[in-house]
Amino acid sequence: SALPYIFHAMKVYSETAIIQEHACGTLAAMALRRPANARAIIDGDGARLILTAMKRHEANVSVQRQGALAVRNIVSRLLMGVHDSGNNSNLTVATDSTAFGSEVTSIRESFLEWGAEDVLRNIAGRNQGSVDE
Repeated sequence: SALPYIFHAMKVYSETAIIQEHACGTLAAMALRRPANARAIIDGDGARLILTAMKRHEANVSVQRQGALAVRNIVSRLLMGVHDSGNNSNLTVATDSTAFGSEVTSIRESFLEWGAEDVLRNIAGRNQGSVDE
């Protein structure tokens, strides 16, 4: 897996915005439509690393955009149940609180404990480049 190398680069080069931008972008891409990757990112301390990058480079629109995309992709993939019938159009939101309650709590806590709410509110509306297309 490439995750340990990405996480290592994010730690070692935490002051280098271009590394943080591309690491967050890579994590966003890895989590897209891949719940197992999203879970591995959470389990590997990815939430902390993404949010640390966003806090450290709060004036860098590219880091903010890629970090926000990573958060969105990770959270949305982990909160969706995928019914595989041979195509990608059968996505349904997981709504059974007994089956998914602890998973939802785990995801929420992973991001909230590192200040996701404040980070995302701080960029909302401030950086037009951080707005999703």
